[in-house]
Amino acid sequence: MAGVLIRMKLSIIKNSMTGGRAAWMLVGAVFGLLFAAATIWLSLVDLPNGDVLGDLLAGVFAMWTLGWLIGPLWGGSAVLRADHFTLLPVPRRRLAVGLLGAAFVGITTAVTALGFLALITYAARQGLVPALLAVPVAALQLIFVVLLSRVVYALFGVVAASRVGAAITGVLFAAMLVLTQSGWMIVVAVMYSDILETGFSHTTTVTLRAIPSSWGVVAVDAAGRGDWPLALAAPAGLAVLCVLLLLVWSVELGNPRRARVTIRGSAGRAPVGGGPTGAVVRKELRTWWRDPLRTTTAVVPIVWALGTVLLPLTFDARLLLPWAGPALALFAITSACNLYSQDGTALWQTMTTGTQRADVRGRQWAYLLVFTPPAVVASVAFVWWSGLTWTWPWVAAAVPALLGGGAGLIIYSSVFGMVPGPDAHKRPSNPLERADTTGQSNVLFWVGLLPPAPALALVYLGTRFDQPWLTWAGVPVGVLTGIVVAWVLGGAAVRKLSADGSDLLHTMRTGRPTVVRAAADGEAARKGGTVEGLSWGLGSILLIPQGIIPLVFILADIQVKSWFLAMYVRPLYGVPIAVVSILAGVALYARAIMTKVNNRAGRAGAPSSADGRELEPV
Repeated sequence: MAGVLIRMKLSIIKNSMTGGRAAWMLVGAVFGLLFAAATIWLSLVDLPNGDVLGDLLAGVFAMWTLGWLIGPLWGGSAVLRADHFTLLPVPRRRLAVGLLGAAFVGITTAVTALGFLALITYAARQGLVPALLAVPVAALQLIFVVLLSRVVYALFGVVAASRVGAAITGVLFAAMLVLTQSGWMIVVAVMYSDILETGFSHTTTVTLRAIPSSWGVVAVDAAGRGDWPLALAAPAGLAVLCVLLLLVWSVELGNPRRARVTIRGSAGRAPVGGGPTGAVVRKELRTWWRDPLRTTTAVVPIVWALGTVLLPLTFDARLLLPWAGPALALFAITSACNLYSQDGTALWQTMTTGTQRADVRGRQWAYLLVFTPPAVVASVAFVWWSGLTWTWPWVAAAVPALLGGGAGLIIYSSVFGMVPGPDAHKRPSNPLERADTTGQSNVLFWVGLLPPAPALALVYLGTRFDQPWLTWAGVPVGVLTGIVVAWVLGGAAVRKLSADGSDLLHTMRTGRPTVVRAAADGEAARKGGTVEGLSWGLGSILLIPQGIIPLVFILADIQVKSWFLAMYVRPLYGVPIAVVSILAGVALYARAIMTKVNNRAGRAGAPSSADGRELEPV
């Protein structure tokens, strides 16, 4: 049965490798290969304290395991799901073994297997016998992470449709974002500390090696020093865990398809005004509170902001602490950029009642009521904690502009750049399986920096010329800018919704625009999606970690190399490299935007039949 499922999975992967999905799979594979190469390189490094190398590898293998736990939540359901085979007369354990065999076929598993070769190279440094032992142990370790991933994902599906499960999903998603973009800070903290010479504390070492993902390192080290009972017990423990996980997974596969969780709220009325707008605000606040997808949308900016500003504390740097509030308000824009799509075809209620203006304004007010309290609390608490009192006017000017600008940008993007997703009653259990808003999120992250620009310019001028009144004038300007942006963009959204609401409803209902491109253009559209996905991914890498961050480091004379290419050459050459990276990143962003615009223009101008069905070429 495993062979049949493997062929089925390969066929599905082959036919789904199109557009943006193919691009992101390629980018993920490149990053995975780099991480695998770095893991193998670490196993070959000579350190002043040899015992530290085992602890570092244990930590890296724990990161691999964490990636397998979070990866399915990030990427959505497996290619082959158990509910696809519910009606087949197949024993659950046989199905579990077959699905496990299919799980080993894929880019992720291949890259992980390559990374786990580091255990063999690490063991080879201790002798032939430890190296021979490391081969089956590395295979057991791979089986363990794959099985653990499947079991955790299956169990997570039980609670994923609840508010608690959605909140957990948001925390994990934000943690992965923080580690992806700022994980280099942990590497810097280790490199510039005395850990490489003195080693980790006893408690840290014991904790790292007690995790099952580190039992391979434990077995190799034990074999290297001749402790054979421990050397054999560690892989035996891994084998037992694999059997137990397989049994748990097979039992979980036998459970019938669960009904969706019904979330009941209080019958109390929200403390907002009456009228159509007040009714929309009350409806939206209850949606933010009850809908698991909205819960994830609200949790991600908070956790991302806190993780981003707290991570530099690993090397005792507090410079980012005051910016927790502005970071939260900024990322809320990228998180909530597709509100109308989240509600699906419920738009018909707004269209039939003619309440477009009340609906737009109510959503804006609800957005502010959801994100303003945590942004203000984070701003005050973290500025006070950091002790950097000079940041008060900067933060006070930026937060209201970001919140008000966000209220305008999210509603404008939701209407003008709406990406259709599954209707609310058809969503999968995982809240992350929603519309792909990668492009909108990338653009809005940078566009969201524009509303606070006038207020921050006043703060800068006031600080530069030592004029306190001018410095604090940035606060009312920030408030005014936020109000203007929210009002103007909200008005544009009202007009768009009133004029083209039926087209948006059709797009959300069918997943395609009212005018569908001809079939002859399908291949060009798929290629365009691939180019767009690659442009977003590579553009983000070149713009931020290879451009902006190293340029700031060079200008501030901060000697941190990590994976920043410009830091490995003299500053005279590093600055041009960073500038070129920034320009290349901007160019790729522009390419992605133009590709999206051209695709939409092609759809708008393509011929179609009277009922909107696709026309086949003659």
